[in-house]
Amino acid sequence: MKNKNRIYLLDELRGLCIILMVAYHFFYSAGMMYHYDWAVNIFNLLMPWQPILPISFILLSGIACNLSRSNIKRGLLLLGVAVAITLVTYFFMPEQVIWFGIIHFIAFANIICAPLKKPILKIPSVIGVIIFGLLFVATYNIQQGYMGFMPDFVIKLPDILYSTDYTMMLGFYSPNFYSADYFPLIPWIFLFIAGISLGKNVHKLPKFLKKRHIRPLAFVGRHSLIIYLAHQPIILGIIYAVQHFIK
Repeated sequence: MKNKNRIYLLDELRGLCIILMVAYHFFYSAGMMYHYDWAVNIFNLLMPWQPILPISFILLSGIACNLSRSNIKRGLLLLGVAVAITLVTYFFMPEQVIWFGIIHFIAFANIICAPLKKPILKIPSVIGVIIFGLLFVATYNIQQGYMGFMPDFVIKLPDILYSTDYTMMLGFYSPNFYSADYFPLIPWIFLFIAGISLGKNVHKLPKFLKKRHIRPLAFVGRHSLIIYLAHQPIILGIIYAVQHFIK
């Protein structure tokens, strides 16, 4: 059933991100885990473009924050899913454990930004996007121990920040920390807030942009969480089955 108030453009863009992510993970799994040379070659070609996917997805999540009836409720629901992801990977795939992946991040971002959304939306949209976009860029390299704007405006962060894993959700962790999927609050929270600012007037989009144009993309985007949770086991299962059948 078509929802008159739904902005299908966001579903379609989110669907495109999910499809590209699934393709990226397929070539990663086939190349790096099952050692198919053709998959390694394709993965290497795609790797420079990989950052575009999470940037687009998190920006879209920030925009969609303006459409949610309750960001806290949505955040708590996603947090439950995130905890389940950590438990499953910890007990059944310890070599691929996920401590603070993209679902963890989006859960916390929704909860944190719920009470901040009104003050954020008081900032003019263009100014908000610029301010929080710059903060995202300035803090993008904190995992490497510094922040600022390369090459002339760089601040080295104190080593004590990287002596414990208790602050890993913020982006600071010890050299022994590992998470197969990792999206800390810094810098990604600034991109999420930039999305909130960008989506301030999302309800005022022209009607033709709100309509459904590519039904499969809209479907994938609307069910992105389920697809995200299911795609990796399915990919591994397909590759294993094909490999086993060939043998």
